[in-house]
Amino acid sequence: MQENIQQNQLVDLENVIKSDSTQKSGRPRSESSRRSILDATRRLLTHNSVQKLSIEAIAKKASVGKTTIYRWWPNKSAVVIEAVFSQPAFNNVMPTPRNAVQGVTMQLDKLCRQMNGKNGRLVAEIIGEAQSDPESLKIFINTYLQDRYNTLSSYIDGGKQTGEFSNKLDTDSAIDVVLGPVFFRLISGQELDDAFIKDMTTMLIKALRA
Repeated sequence: MQENIQQNQLVDLENVIKSDSTQKSGRPRSESSRRSILDATRRLLTHNSVQKLSIEAIAKKASVGKTTIYRWWPNKSAVVIEAVFSQPAFNNVMPTPRNAVQGVTMQLDKLCRQMNGKNGRLVAEIIGEAQSDPESLKIFINTYLQDRYNTLSSYIDGGKQTGEFSNKLDTDSAIDVVLGPVFFRLISGQELDDAFIKDMTTMLIKALRA
C-alpha cells in the first residue's frame, strides 16, 4: 500500500505541475472566490448529503460561476474534500510522543475523535462517493489518509527498532490492523466512542507486541 500511495503522489505532482502551467496562461484565479466556494460548500453540507450536493448549488451559494469552481478543482468531490478537511477539526498536529506505543495510541485516539458524530458522517459519505470515482479516491487518500498513514508507519517502524513492537511485523499489515476497525465502524454507522477507543487501543498494542 505504501508503494501505491507514493506512486499516486508522483502522479498527482505531475498533474499539479501541468495544472499550474495551464492556469498561468488563463484567467487568474481569485483567492477570495476560492474561500467563498469552500465556505458555501461547508454551509450546504450542514443540510445536504455529499451525494445530493451539486456544483450548481455550490456556485449559486457562493455567487460564482461554475467555471470559477472548475478553475480550482476538477470535480465536486475535490471541492468537498478540501472544504471538509481544511477545517481545524481535521488537522493531524499532535504532541511529540515519548515512545512508539504512545504515538500509535495518540494517532488512533485522534483519528477516532475526528470521525465521530457529524464529521464522521461527512467522511463516510466522501468515502462512499469515492468508491465509484478513482480520481476522488486518490484525492481523499492524498488529502486526508496519507498523512495518518505516514505517521503510523513512522511510529510502527520506530517501535520495531526500539523493541516496543515485534520486529517481525509487516508495517503495511500493521497499519491495516489499526485503520481497519475504525473505518469499518465509520461506514457501518457505529459510534467511535471512548469505550471503543479504549478496547481497541488495548488489543492493538498487544497485537503489535506479539
